[in-house]
Amino acid sequence: NEHTDYVILPEAAWNVLHARYGGGPAFKRRAIKTPNGAVQVELHGLQLKVYRSSADEVPCMEVIESRCCTVRDLKDRLCRELGLDPEKTRMWDYFNKRLYDQLEKHLDSTIESCKIYDTNPLMLEEQDEDGTWPLTEKHNAERNEELGGSCSAATGQYSNYPASRAADFPSTGEPLQRGAVGLQNLGNTCFMNSSLQCLSNIPPLREYFISEKYRESLNRNAFKTQGKLAEAFAALLQLMWRDDTTRVAPRNFKYQVGQFAEQFSGYGQQDSMELIEYVLDGLKEDCNRVTGPKPYIEVKEADGRSDEEVANEALSNYRRRSNSEVDDLFVGLFKSVVRCPEPPETCGRASVTFDPFLSAKLPLVSSAEQRLTSFSVTVVRDERPTGAEPVVQVTVKVSKDLSVKDLVEATAKEVEGLQPQQCILVEIWQKKVHKFFEDNEAIDNIRVDDILILYEVAEPKAFRVSAEQRWGSVAPYRIPEDEDISPASAAAQSMCGAIVVHRQVAKSSSSYSYSYNSHEFHGLPMLIPIAKNITGRQLCDQVEAKMRECVVASGEAAPRWTLYKVDRTSRSGDGEEIRPDSDEPLALRESKEHFAVTWHEDATLPPSLQIQETLSNPPTNDRAERPDGEVEIAQLLKMFVDEEKLGAQDAWYCNRCKDHKEAFKKLEFHRTPPVLVLQLKRFQFNRWSRERLNTPVRFPLEGLDLAPYCTESSLRGENADRTKTMYDLAALSKHIGSLGGGHYVAYCRNSQDGEWYNFDDGSVRRVSADEVEGDKVGAYVLFYIRRDYRPPTFGAPSRSP
Repeated sequence: NEHTDYVILPEAAWNVLHARYGGGPAFKRRAIKTPNGAVQVELHGLQLKVYRSSADEVPCMEVIESRCCTVRDLKDRLCRELGLDPEKTRMWDYFNKRLYDQLEKHLDSTIESCKIYDTNPLMLEEQDEDGTWPLTEKHNAERNEELGGSCSAATGQYSNYPASRAADFPSTGEPLQRGAVGLQNLGNTCFMNSSLQCLSNIPPLREYFISEKYRESLNRNAFKTQGKLAEAFAALLQLMWRDDTTRVAPRNFKYQVGQFAEQFSGYGQQDSMELIEYVLDGLKEDCNRVTGPKPYIEVKEADGRSDEEVANEALSNYRRRSNSEVDDLFVGLFKSVVRCPEPPETCGRASVTFDPFLSAKLPLVSSAEQRLTSFSVTVVRDERPTGAEPVVQVTVKVSKDLSVKDLVEATAKEVEGLQPQQCILVEIWQKKVHKFFEDNEAIDNIRVDDILILYEVAEPKAFRVSAEQRWGSVAPYRIPEDEDISPASAAAQSMCGAIVVHRQVAKSSSSYSYSYNSHEFHGLPMLIPIAKNITGRQLCDQVEAKMRECVVASGEAAPRWTLYKVDRTSRSGDGEEIRPDSDEPLALRESKEHFAVTWHEDATLPPSLQIQETLSNPPTNDRAERPDGEVEIAQLLKMFVDEEKLGAQDAWYCNRCKDHKEAFKKLEFHRTPPVLVLQLKRFQFNRWSRERLNTPVRFPLEGLDLAPYCTESSLRGENADRTKTMYDLAALSKHIGSLGGGHYVAYCRNSQDGEWYNFDDGSVRRVSADEVEGDKVGAYVLFYIRRDYRPPTFGAPSRSP
């Protein structure tokens, strides 16, 4: 992900950074123009496999090319590299090693618009000496006849395949069951295949498109998609539900989705839920009975009106903008209540609205727990406490909404006698102080794996940033002239912070090691407040005293060392030696000065430096690797509808208090849709980290009852029919593996025989209900069908309402 795994730079900026810091190699990428006119950096080109008709037995040549390259340019490049005459060469789309489409007809088209995908084979047909072409149109037709017919999205009739290069690519045979059809992976498209299998196995949605009833409300004025997404979806379903289809390569569908949503146009792994929501939103718009400009509708609150009246009004307003068969199947209503935390005497305002929803996203942890984060903090005491270690490590858990000051206070509570006002929090990187944190900084700016050290210092003001420094001055800390200066404060204004690191000449004798970094750094840096006019003798005495407290054990002889004044950004070089016998003031100018204790090359370092290195490395964040405690989906639904307090970042504006408040919010189901989509929020993201939650979730295959999570008013009178709150599972999108390198498959219940099937890209197998129900860690997106829409082939429900 950009800004997490990599950063894109202009070439000039890269050259400046490379000249100063080195590194490399450079990864140059091309900027391309997307169909909607935006500019996008193409991280990965297409890897293409090139075959020659005159050399069938020769292994293919692999080339990498931009998807925006034209067929003509690609052909010219290949002919040039292979020594062929372009006038005596034809290029074919050789998908699945079958002649699929002659690309000579599309020389000025991009290879992406010709549906050429990653690892796509191409065939170069070379003209024989007698002027004939060995791979003829007749041969092509004979091969395609073996594959069976292709169903036209326009007519619903079968014709010799392929009808056009826009068609998806089916393979024929005898499937396990009608609809139990694999989808070929076109290059990291398992997320798309899993999503499509789930949508394909929702009977009312499928029949609406296969029967072409959708054409009655096809909206050619739909934003972006203009009805093309619905046509591509219908054509794909028609192929998947033929009696003789065993597998389909959804080439056209992927192309159409990529044309309308650039995030799906490449070959990177994506989120199946994001694609599901995009496809459903696109189908809603393509089949929207509301055409032309949509009316602006202001959301109205209840203001004491009944739930039924406000809900009907909200649903009517929604249908004035979006009214389709897809809406009828998937869209429900939440009742949302947001109340001000101020008591009724001063405010007591509550906002009640009814909001349409396409899916319900169930958190695996409560909102309060979700806002908590744990940090490993190493505490360095200013003086060795009696009977205690000078360096200890603690783990603290704080809310992401808080500041660094709160983190410091929480850490101080874990260490007896530690006063937070005497502490400075820093981040260590490569054994050096990388950053000093200010009290008002947000905790959310700190990564979980940052090495955090909390120093107790006698004079913390020497290390704090003054207003002048923050706004550009490098002047040291000083007290305003009109402020009453105590003796302690007067001393503080003439002080600065000394950051002292431990280093030793590297034992490696290689020229590379010495030229890059001639020293190895050890242990934790020391923070020492010092006078700005300190002498060399005084500074060395203070450094030695600090080492006696924190580094060298009592009674031990300290190894030989020399103190140097160094540059903060210096990688190598000794710096300026501080003479221990000098009584000349050092005349320090900066607010923070950097020094290095350089241990002699033959000296044996104190054991405490090695111990400190171990302490300074935080424990691995293994939450994503270990399964958390098992929960039932009923618990997640209860947590979803429980009232929660909004955090500071989600503060709600109370128009009665005229201020943003950390209000209380409660959601409940009011109108339950025929198809209920539940997403288990396994992926957590913040500014610095991404995490997959491996919490096992137990979910029922039949008899999921939403009644306990619905509004009371929705369960009374005409709405008391329990079939409107009882659901049975129809499909499941499963995520396997880690966050970065996972894989998607699907479990779906076939409406032809009521059996469960596993879909793993092109592979399909019949599975037991126990296998589906037992996959508690992989379950990600669940599709439930309301009991009154349950297919008869599912048989009698195992649990009755």
